[in-house]
Formats: sequence, C-alpha cells, structure tokens
Amino acid sequence: MASTVSSPESPSAPAPKPSSSRSPWTPSLSSHNTALAIIPPPHLWAPINSLRSLYDKAHTKWPPHINLVYPFVEPEDLEATMELAPWGIFEGRKKRNEARGLLWDEGIKAWTGPDGKQLGGGGGGGPVLEENKVRVRLDGVGVFEHRKHNTIYRCDQAAGYNLTSTSLSRLRAEILGQLGHQQQAEDNEGKGEYKPHMTIAQSEDSRSPAHQFLVEKVGLLPTMEWEVEQIWVLVRDQSDGPDKGKMKVWGTINLEEQVGCSIFESPVDWEEALEMDRGWAGEERDVEEMQRTWMFDEERGIWARDDAVKEEEEQGKEPKTPELLSIASWNVLADFEHSSSSTTGQEARYRLILRNLLTPDAQADILLLQEVTDSFLSFILSPSNTSPESPTLRLIYPYVSHPPPSQADASPLPNFLNQVILSKHPFSWSWLPFARKHKGSVIARFPTIHGSNPDRPLVLAAVHLSHGLTDMTVAAKKGEIQRVIGHLKEKFSQNPWVVAGDFNLTSSSWTVEQAVKAGKISRETVATLNSIERMWKEKENLGVEDAWVVGRAALGEGWVQEEEDMMDDIDEEGEDNMLFSGEQGATYDPTRNDVAAKVVGSGGNLRPQRYDRILVRGQQVLRIGRFNRFGFLKADQKKGEGHEMGQYGSDHWGVRCLLKVVQQDTTDQSDRPAEEKNDTTTLETSIKLVTPLDGPLSEPGSLKEAMAELNIFPSQEETDKRKAAFQALKAILLDTPPPNQSTQPPTTDPTDTSGLQHRSNQPPLVITPVGSFALGVHTSSSDIDVLAIGPFSTTTFFSLAIQRLRRASSSPLYSQEYQPIILRRISSSTGTMLELSLCQIKFDLQYCPAAHVASHWPRILSTAPPGNAVWSLPALTLTKLKAARDLDYLRRTVPDLAVFRQAHRAVRSWAKGRGVYSQRFGYLGGIQISVMLARVYKALALGAGGVSGVGVEELVASFFEEYAQFDWEKDMVYDEVCPWFRQKQERGGEKEVYRRTGREAMVVLGWFGPGLNTSGQASVWSVRTLKEEFKRARDLLVNGEVKSWKVFLEGSGAEEFLTGYQSYVKVDVQYWGLSSSKGAQYVGWLESRCVMLLVDLHRRAPGVYVRMWPGRFVEPDTASQQAESDEQTATEGNGPRDYQASYLLGLEADTTTSKEDLKFALGAIRTALQRFEEAIRSDEKYFDASNSWMSANIVKRCELGNVRLDTRNDWVGEYTPGEDESESDPEDDDEEDALLLEDLDETAPKKKKKSKNKKPTEETQQPRLEPGPKLRSAADVMNRLRWDSAIDSSDYVVGYEDRFLGVKERALDMWKTEQTDEEFIPQHRIAYFKRRSDGQVVWDRKTKKDEVFGSGL
Repeated sequence: MASTVSSPESPSAPAPKPSSSRSPWTPSLSSHNTALAIIPPPHLWAPINSLRSLYDKAHTKWPPHINLVYPFVEPEDLEATMELAPWGIFEGRKKRNEARGLLWDEGIKAWTGPDGKQLGGGGGGGPVLEENKVRVRLDGVGVFEHRKHNTIYRCDQAAGYNLTSTSLSRLRAEILGQLGHQQQAEDNEGKGEYKPHMTIAQSEDSRSPAHQFLVEKVGLLPTMEWEVEQIWVLVRDQSDGPDKGKMKVWGTINLEEQVGCSIFESPVDWEEALEMDRGWAGEERDVEEMQRTWMFDEERGIWARDDAVKEEEEQGKEPKTPELLSIASWNVLADFEHSSSSTTGQEARYRLILRNLLTPDAQADILLLQEVTDSFLSFILSPSNTSPESPTLRLIYPYVSHPPPSQADASPLPNFLNQVILSKHPFSWSWLPFARKHKGSVIARFPTIHGSNPDRPLVLAAVHLSHGLTDMTVAAKKGEIQRVIGHLKEKFSQNPWVVAGDFNLTSSSWTVEQAVKAGKISRETVATLNSIERMWKEKENLGVEDAWVVGRAALGEGWVQEEEDMMDDIDEEGEDNMLFSGEQGATYDPTRNDVAAKVVGSGGNLRPQRYDRILVRGQQVLRIGRFNRFGFLKADQKKGEGHEMGQYGSDHWGVRCLLKVVQQDTTDQSDRPAEEKNDTTTLETSIKLVTPLDGPLSEPGSLKEAMAELNIFPSQEETDKRKAAFQALKAILLDTPPPNQSTQPPTTDPTDTSGLQHRSNQPPLVITPVGSFALGVHTSSSDIDVLAIGPFSTTTFFSLAIQRLRRASSSPLYSQEYQPIILRRISSSTGTMLELSLCQIKFDLQYCPAAHVASHWPRILSTAPPGNAVWSLPALTLTKLKAARDLDYLRRTVPDLAVFRQAHRAVRSWAKGRGVYSQRFGYLGGIQISVMLARVYKALALGAGGVSGVGVEELVASFFEEYAQFDWEKDMVYDEVCPWFRQKQERGGEKEVYRRTGREAMVVLGWFGPGLNTSGQASVWSVRTLKEEFKRARDLLVNGEVKSWKVFLEGSGAEEFLTGYQSYVKVDVQYWGLSSSKGAQYVGWLESRCVMLLVDLHRRAPGVYVRMWPGRFVEPDTASQQAESDEQTATEGNGPRDYQASYLLGLEADTTTSKEDLKFALGAIRTALQRFEEAIRSDEKYFDASNSWMSANIVKRCELGNVRLDTRNDWVGEYTPGEDESESDPEDDDEEDALLLEDLDETAPKKKKKSKNKKPTEETQQPRLEPGPKLRSAADVMNRLRWDSAIDSSDYVVGYEDRFLGVKERALDMWKTEQTDEEFIPQHRIAYFKRRSDGQVVWDRKTKKDEVFGSGL
C-alpha cells in the first residue's frame, strides 16, 4: 500500500507566496542511491529491452528510464524532500495559469477562465492545460564519450540535445528550485547542461566497427512518444539479498491536476509498482505479439503483423499440409566493417547472397539464416530495395520472424548475430535463451504442417551455438544443446522436430588433435565433443537423424547433385585422401572458400568443418529424402559483382534437406503395404555399436597411431609420387603436355580431353583411376588400376595408347623416371588390358567403349540409376564400368570417408596378417571389405538408435562383431540402405535382391551388375576359415585378449598356420632364368593355377578341410642367398635370377570322417597333386624346364623346416590370367587399324614399311597409300572427318538409307554413334559423305569412291 502526501492546498485566501513553501533547508544532491526518473509505459518497453538486455550493463538494475534528477538526495531525506518537491511543480503551473488569465474562485472553489466560466475544481495549481503537459519523444541517437567507455542513448532529435525549452528541463528546474538549488536550476535552463536521454547500451572503443554497428542498431529503434503523468522516485536496494543494487520504487509524484506525492510503505520492484498503478493496470507487455510472424502486405507495400495462424485456429480451419517439405539453413556471415568502400562492397555481397538464395538448389519451404544483421535483413526484405531479386524473395517467403529493421514501425534485431526464419507457411515463434549472453534458439511452431494429429505440428529449433574450440566453449555448446533438448522434450515431447543451423561443432579430427597437442583443450573435452555428437540418439534416445548422413545414402536414386556440392567427393588422383575424419561434407572450408580463408587468416583453423547441420526427429511424420549444399554461385568479377571478402557470398555453404510429410495415421500399420510401413530413414538391422574393451583399444586415435607405427599408411612422398605418375600417364594417353613441362598447372578434371579432340561437339576420352588408389586405401606396393572410357573401338584405343606410350618412352619431354614401360598386353575374359610401369609403379589399364557415358562423365554416375536406359550396354562394357560405378556410389554414400578409409586399411592389414586377404582363393579382397564395412557403417549411422560420429576403433570392433556371428550359409551381405536393393527387398525379401545358387558358398553383393556377387570364388572351406578368423578377432577386441592395436594388426597368422596342422600340401616352385620379369610372371601364373588345385581337392576329398595360405614361404638360408643373388644381378646387370619358394595348404580331417574314408581321401589328394603337376609342367607357354621347376607333395609338419613368409616385393607374383597379345608395332597390325591411327594421331612419327629391295633413305618420307579395291569403312571416314584438326566437320553431311523414305541427309556433327541413343542409325546404312561448301561427294559406298583416304577404286 502507498500512503499519500497531500497536494499543496489551493489558495482559499490570497495565494501563498512562493517563499512560504520553499524548503527551510537545502538537501544535498549527491546520492547515487536515489533518483527522480521518467519511466515509459510498459507497452513501449519490448524493443528497448531487447537491446538493453544485451548491451546495457544496468538493465537488471534499472527499468527503461530518463533520469530527471540523478544523483538525488540521501535515502533518509526522501520523505522530507517529497513534502517539498511537489510545491515547485505547483508554483510553476500556477504561474503559467495566472499568466493565461485563469483565476481561483473561492466562492465556487474552482478555477475560472478569463470569461468567468468554471474550468475545474479543487486547486492543485490549476487545470493541466496543453502547455503544462509533459511530453517525451525519443527519435534520435546520441553518444556520451567517457574515459573508459561510451554510453549510447535515445533522445529527442527534433528538439536537439542542448535545447532548454523542453518540458523535462522545465519540470526539472521547478523541482530543483523548490529544493533550494536555484542556481543549478538556472544554470540548467541557461546552459542546457541537462540532456534528457534514455540509456540503451554501452561500448568500449568509439572508433571500433562494433561501436558504430551498435549506434546504428540503437538508431533503428522505433520512435517512442508518450505523455508523462507521474515522476518515479527510485531508491537503491542496499540489502545483501539477490536484489542488491537494484533501483526500486519508493513513490511517485502525480503530474495530473492534483499535484501530489504517493509513497509506498516499503520500496517495491518496478514491475509490481506498474501493476499497482491504476492508469496502467490493463496494459501488459505484448509478449504474444512479439512472437507472431510478419507477412508482406502487397497493397500497403509494408510488412505487417500476421494474424492468419491465430484466426485459423480460432475458426477451426485446417489448412492443407504439404506432402513435401524442404528446409534450408545458411550462415550468411555478418560483416561489421565500416570503411569508405565497405557500403558498396557490402551491398555487392548481399546481392550475391540473394542470388544464391534464389537458385533452385537453395529454395525451400522454410529458410533459416544465421549471423543476420540489420543492414542485411533490410536489404533482402525491404520494399525500397531496387534489386530485382528482392521482390522474388518476398514472393517465395511471405512469412518472416523479423521484419526489415529499416521499416518505421519495426524494431532492430536484438543481437549483432541474429537468427531469422523465412517461410512459405505461417508460424509462431519464441526465443529460448541460453546461459551465454546473446545466445539462444528460435523455437518455431508450424500449425499447418503435421501428420494425422493437428495438435502435434512441426516444431523447428533454429540454433547458432557458441563459437570456438576451448574447454569452456565446448562445455557451453553441450549446455546449449541440452537446453534445446530439455525444452523440446518438456514442451513438445510428441511432436516431430527439426533442429537446424550452425552448430559450430569442430568435426575435423585433425583440428581436434592439433588443439590437444597445443594445450587448447583437454582429452576430457575431446570426450565431451564425442558425447555431443551422440547426444541426440544414444543418450537421449530421441531417434533424431542427421539429414546429411541419411541424404548421402539416398544419392543413388537419381538425384542430380550439383558439381560444386560434389567437390570433396569426386576429386580423383588421391586429392580427397587429404580429408581427415569429420571433414566429409564440410560446410566451412577455407581450403576451397576464399571468404572463409580470409576470415580465418593465417595460422587459424584451416581445415574443413561440418558446422551446419539439419537434424530430424520424424515421429512417423517426417521422412528424410534428399540433402544438398548450396551457396556456390560466385561473383562475376568482369561484371563488377565482386566484393572485398572474395568470390563467394559467405564463408559457409548452406545446407538443404527435403522431407516427405506423412499425413495418414501410422499408429496401426497392420494393413499397410510393406513399402508404406517402412520408414526410409530408419534401417531395421541387428547390427549394433561395439566398443573395444576400455583401455588402449578404446582410446580415440589409438588405431591410427598403431597403423602409422606399422607403416600401413603410405608416406606423403609415396602418395605424391603416385599422383604424379598418374598425371603423367594421363597426359601421355591424352597427348597433352607433360605435367612438369606445361606452362600452366595440369588440369585434374577427369573429363579434360585436350589433345584428343579439337571441337567441343566430340565425345571426350576419360582417364580415371579405380580400385584402391581411387578409393584412397592403397598401400606402398599397390598397383594403380586405370579405366579409360571413350568413343573408339578397343582395338583402336590400345593401338593408339601403345603408340603414344612408346613415343613417350623415348621422348625428351619425360625424364627417365616418368618414361613408361609396357609390360604385357593381355586378352582375358574381361577384355583387353595393358600392364605397364611408370615411376616403378605398376599400372593396369583397361578401356571401355561408351561414348555417351564419357560425354556425361562423371555426372552420369549420380544422375542415372541402374534402371536408366543409358546403362543398356553390352555385358562386357558394364563389367568394365562396374568398378568405377561401385567406387563412385561407395565414396558418395558412406557417412565419413576418412573414417571408412582408416577402417578399411585396418581390416585389410588384419586380413593380410591372418592369411585371409586373397579374393582369388575365396577370401577377402578390396571390394569385399568395402561392401562389408560400408554395410556396418551405414547400419550404425542409420539404424534405429543409430550413432552419430562413429569412431574408427568402434567401427572396426563392430565389423568383427557382426561378421563373427553372421550366418554365411543362409544370409547375404549387401548394402541394405541402397535404394534399389531396398526396393527389391520390400517387394519380395532377399530373394528379389539376389537369387543365390547352391554353388555359392558366400554372397557379398556389389552395387552394380553384372556379376553382383563379388565372392564367387569362395568355397565352403574358405568361408569356414573366414568365420574362424572373424570370431577370433572379435574375442580379442571385445574380451580384451589383446592389449594394443599394434599387436592385433601385426598378428601371428603365419606362425599359427605353420603349427596348426599335422599335414600340409607343399607346392615347391623354382626359377633360375635370366629374366626376373619372366620369373615373376611364371610364379604368378603358377599361383593363379592353385585355384584349380583347390577346386579339385574339394571335389575329390570333401571330408578334408583345406586352407591355403595366400603367400609363399622360403627357407631363411635360401632367402638370404636369393637376396644376395638379386643384389648382385641388379648391380652387375647380368647373371641368373634364382628363386625358390613354396605354397602351403593346411590339411585337417573332418571329425566325422572314418579312417577308411580318410585313406581314400589321402589317395584322392595325391591323385589331384599328380594331375596338378602334369598340368603345370605340360604348359609350354609358361613352364620352361630349362629354367623352371615345380612339385606338389604331402608333407608332415615336422618336414617343413624353419620356413618363413617371403616379403620381397620384386617376387610378389601379381598376375592377371589371360592370353598375352602380340606386342608388335602398330604399323605391323591390321592395315586399316594402322591407317586409322595415323589419321587420328598426326603428331606420331610415320614409319616406312620394311622392304628387302629398297634401301632406307636419310630423310623420313610420308607414306603414300596406293588406291586399291578395298574401300575404307564408313566408320573410318567418319572418324577422320571428326578427328582431323585440318577438317571442319560442320562442313559435311551424311547420306543414309531411310527404311521408308529412301536416301536422307543429316549433318555429320548431329550423327549419333551410341547404340542406346534414340536417333542411332546403323553405319551399314550410310550411303555417302558430302561436303556442303561445294556439294562434292567425298565418299560413296556404291561407286567405291574415297577422296578422304584414297582407298577403293
């Protein structure tokens, strides 16, 4: 309750003199514990407090106010002071009334005007005329500069800062004069020392961009204007409680007709005082209004408050829910620089961002923006923006959480870095503050987007977590995420959620490790980072999916992925090998984004990071479909679109996710079809995360350290050497300048075909790596598999390739190291292959004739799913393309390629150590490990209760756990997330995926046909071996039987193999010839024939378990002698190469086999070995008794001696089965092929044909082709007209026989040669080729005319 001090009495007799009411004492005005202040009405507080709460250090101590007198009197003098203060106001009003002719009528006890009419009753100084009213208007901004800081405030701009004729200055002077401070009052009016203002913020350096930015923000506050009805008397709380230092309301001075003072029994909070005040009792802060969205009003051309959601809810309307929903998020980078050139550059960057937002890959239903500033939001949303893109953006997104701050009735954005939501659908929102100042989450509710229950609409949490990688900031991020999770669980436990924005979570393992080494973070903080990654799924069990992880798995469905979005996925030649764990799918990449590089500067965080994410909790309403990045549109410097920051609009890439909204009721799914029951983002799987036993095995990075110690990773020098070798080979095949000779850096574009064709309308020749090198899992001894794709026939390509390789081998443009050596030209079941060596690295080159595929490489891999007509190619062509297609799909769909690579290398190293790495003998190969590992990795990430951020140690342990208990006889290994496999499985189970035959002991399916089963060589015995080894590995890791990864990877497989069997089959091989290459070829061929021995043994002795070790064993003494011999031969350059080794096959009888059957089996094995010896020795092509020997026998364990594995690389014996083709010169091959090569490759030196009757001349002459009866084919002529740089192909037409219309003509450049093309015409129907310019027929089938080559008649 408040007591009231009576107002000064009205003059009943002559009015009392002013001196009679003056203070008999003069209180000191020096106390900072009291104040007289003007407080605006509460409905005006919201925009003020949105800034004060962030930038005014006194916002919790003071309400929004204008100080009238501060400092004021001591608190103990307040009561006496308040008895006098109203007299000053009374006297001043009375004087002004009397000056206007108003008089007090004692008879009627009222004031009368000059005409004698009654104006009002009871004294109090007289009625409040217009000139007596106190009005406040705040429409300007000012700064008080202090020694250590600055005060930024709002003021009356129209009145000026120093004018004294304002109502507040007059009111202040009346009170000060009454309290005996007449001089101060007169000085105030005369000099204008009193400046009425409302403090909004403080800043430190007035010259800093942040200060200027804050001044502009305060200047954007809407104009505030109100009439002052009372003065607030404030006193500071000096207790030791939580309100210590807070200014509380002691009383008020009424400025209405009855001037007086009201005093509270005890000081109260200003919130409580405002509620008690009768004038403002019905006014409350408009919180709900602040949470409603704004919608653009086309008629008025402004953004207005949107009441559509509220009206629809009140009227019970149910707007239609969209079937598809896209959500995008982008950190647009706040720019705080204020320089003379920054405004133009800033607008240029804003325009570039706007253009990016309007690209098809960025447009969405809901758009979240981070680091939004007032100037940026005004630029993209304000109708005054003359940019043509701005109206389009307003048309796409009619609803926004914040209007443009430049609009008169709008408020500035509260923070320097703000979050704004733009949407096609209406929504309401609220602000969820975090512990850190300026940080929080925008929680938006979309009532029109829901499933079957409209009471559970979509809830979206927009986040921008704290920045930095320190112990404190990581802990802050964890707390912020927990705050969001807790709020969503409490308020919206049954709703579908989307949490999106800039998470600022450091994802690069390299960055984290460097921070640990530098002492910036502790190991506990690393564990905290990992726990944050899994908080959504594992610990909270919320079923939240990472849209990027799920979206990658959906790429195979034919989604057109932007080239820039594939940047870190399609790089070949090992470029993406440089990515560390957690860098895949980066949205912040200083290595590619020049704006990010400039922001980071030198010595900063230069590694790619996946900061921006979209997390989805579907609740059977939302299903993740696609995911992409955007923001790759660059500024066109030629058009003057550049800006100071760089070529891109922001330092981040944006992210977008496409969701399917399921509106039907999903509670009862018993009658629904299988394809509808299945949630495409959740994988039903039994695969679970397994963590190695606590200790060294479970420490993050421990596996990588062990692999590095064992030299499993190739050195950077070796990797660079392989890249250079591949680039050199590519340049040779494409006939481009060598990488080390070109004046420009060599292109790494796999579709670059400069040197082979000179016109853009010709299909390109693609040279691309496949296999372990392309996947980034190669070792120091690995071959490099290369696939060429082009429009030529296989014969033409290899003839041309051999010609160019031989030319390069003697060219001065290539150093001796980079001169290629052709080893073999092989004709196998998969077609022709060329084995060659370059930089002492072995290459296997294959060719695939597919012009259409080459023309659209590599985008065709991601845009054409298996059922697409472009893959209607011959089986042999698809077989050659299979490796490239499998590789592409694998690289684009595994959750983290760096983690996958490390795990792949670890499993392969283990398999080699345990003797189960050899696809040839039915064990594991690179493709099997890839499929099996990808299946586990995707299941861990996408399965119910899936795990985010799986570590490589956990992935390897989970791999062995899964396949140790896998039922290889019944089940198949395949990528269950792969769309086409999943669709087949939903239709009819695994039988629809692949029809397994009884002869297939193991099924590991690749992604593309033909030959889906990559484990066709597996046998019952090889599968048994794998099962035993998987179980052993699982027990070692999970049960803690091994203490370190190094011990696990080193293994003791060979030692255990040599002691694990009573009997062995020993296949001895010996070579003592002069040629080491022929010796290695012989050994490799013999090893390949061992496969047939295994098949024969299994057929003849099924009751005996046979395990072959995929390597050769040597005697220690023999090995040292052979090494010395090899060294001597290499030094002296002559002498024989002596090599002796043995292949071993362990024999173990089945426990159910009887003794008689065992004797029979032993005889059968001896028979098989004898037949094997005869087959090897009778092959005259590979076996030469003069320098080779072999034998196969059964030996006991004690007869093996002290053998060990042979580790020499020069006798590895890698051999590709097939018939060696002739290695003669191209001109010695088929005449037509040689002529065509000369036409295609005019730079090649022309050689004369050998003749016994002619002596060679000193000068090289061009060969002259004599015309003959054999007419060159239409294909030869077409190739000549297309490929010859001296001929303009556009000047020629093709005449052909139409089956219905007779002879027709078509431009040569429009002629289609791909059989799958709809306009394809067989070449046998070509009748002639004609030159347009003169109408001359240059080739005619009927008359055998040929002016192109000179053949025919």
